[in-house]
Amino acid sequence: MEEPVTVEITDVSDRGTSTTITYAVTNRSDAPVWLVNDDWFVWRQKDSDVEISFARGPMRKGTQVFGYFPPQTVEIPPGGRIEKQFTLHWPQRLSRIWNEAEAAERPPGRFRLSVRVGYGLTPEPEPPKRGEGVEEPVLRWQKEAASPPVEIG
Repeated sequence: MEEPVTVEITDVSDRGTSTTITYAVTNRSDAPVWLVNDDWFVWRQKDSDVEISFARGPMRKGTQVFGYFPPQTVEIPPGGRIEKQFTLHWPQRLSRIWNEAEAAERPPGRFRLSVRVGYGLTPEPEPPKRGEGVEEPVLRWQKEAASPPVEIG
């Protein structure tokens, strides 16, 4: 069965002090999907493999938030495609809500990078249920898709 949402890195511009990534998210399903469109990301690195995740993930242990905030989303119609771009400025500052480190360094030499996105089949998650944590509705609502890695450097 074909995945309903696919991600593809379409362009990389590596200037040493910054790296700009352009990627496309395609909705291959017969119904609209809603792409998580928040401004921050989660940095995951294992050796020379890096994943930039725009999907909502669990908050960093010990993080306290004041209230529920659903993800910002953008609709992708059936068969539609959205191109997005981001630039990593080395060292790259990271959101401490989702990342343990305050910043990420460019991996030395050549490295492989992939992009992960989150999306939902409805415009937004349901509100939290009584006694439920603030992130549980989002994690229940969200599906994920990731690009194949590209080599940089």
